[in-house]
Amino acid sequence: RKNAVLPYLAALPIEKCRRKQRRKLNKTMSLRPSTIPPIQDMPPPGGYKKVDMGRYLPDRGPKGWQLWLGATTAILYGYYQIGRTNKARIQQKMQERKVRYGLYPLMQAEADREYMERELVNLRREAEVMRGVRDGSGKEWVPGSSQFFGGQWMPRKIGHFMPKYA
Repeated sequence: RKNAVLPYLAALPIEKCRRKQRRKLNKTMSLRPSTIPPIQDMPPPGGYKKVDMGRYLPDRGPKGWQLWLGATTAILYGYYQIGRTNKARIQQKMQERKVRYGLYPLMQAEADREYMERELVNLRREAEVMRGVRDGSGKEWVPGSSQFFGGQWMPRKIGHFMPKYA
């Protein structure tokens, strides 16, 4: 039977056979095995051009070692700047401290003067309030004296000298 079909197919052009197969496919949704030899694409005479597998793409960005070198340089420069800034800040603080040490005696003298002024105002007020008052042994009250006097002079608390007494 195969031999009977082949002469018939040989007489038909291949395109007609393909059309018949397509019509059958459209009707039956399946294609029977064909006895037609398959049509295969062949290379051009002499073959295809050789494909060069090497990559000739332009470099896209820096190389890995360049990235590492750049990042390391940036980090080291940052640490250098931090160290320089810290040294400058330490010098600035030292200068401020030296100025404060130089001004401290003047500031202390000013604070002592203000304390003495407040103390005198307080003693005058105490003398005015305690005029005519005698202690337990019958002695006249002395302004500024304390019944708890321990032998060592200590300044009074600053709270005693606030403006309400002035």
